[in-house]
Amino acid sequence: MKNMLKRLLGTPALDKSGIGEIVLSLIPKMGIMTAVCLVLSLLITRDWREIPGFAVGYVYACACLIYLARTCGYAAGCKDIKKAKAMMVRCYLYRFFGLFMLGAVSLWFGSMSFVGVLMPQLFPKILLGLDGLLRKKD
Repeated sequence: MKNMLKRLLGTPALDKSGIGEIVLSLIPKMGIMTAVCLVLSLLITRDWREIPGFAVGYVYACACLIYLARTCGYAAGCKDIKKAKAMMVRCYLYRFFGLFMLGAVSLWFGSMSFVGVLMPQLFPKILLGLDGLLRKKD
């Protein structure tokens, strides 16, 4: 699994900057947080739609994280600043358009939980914030 993720992240800029290692460390932690939130949500709501919602949300969060890391790697290697900014804006728009579409599908068809789709998108920010707080104390 780790080798497959390394191949997905495989750009030289990511190896030099360390972003690839950060992403590889975040994905299992996000999986644990997703599982804990799924169990808590199932205990509270007892709704089967939470399972596909959290599963789709976790897979989409991982895909967005990998796509963001690759885009950052390509933008860092780009010599034209305007092109690099345009790449990052395009990455942002694609990721949030995809999230909007998943949210719309979950609300329209009702086959998965909207909260389950949305919640895992917050985990990378939470984990990076906690990591920053813990490293300041060291």
